[in-house]
Amino acid sequence: MPSYEFYCRHCKVPFSSQMHVKEHDERVAECPRCHQTRDVEKRISQVHVVTSKKS
Repeated sequence: MPSYEFYCRHCKVPFSSQMHVKEHDERVAECPRCHQTRDVEKRISQVHVVTSKKS
């Protein structure tokens, strides 16, 4: 399950949340501090890929 980055404008804190891709497309995560979704915005984050093959 991918981890997505969010930012709560109410608390002014960034946070991450693990969500399914479809779930991320349909809604935003709840802020862990204030438990609201109204002031939460999605952020673009870096992608980190892990493979099982050695290069």
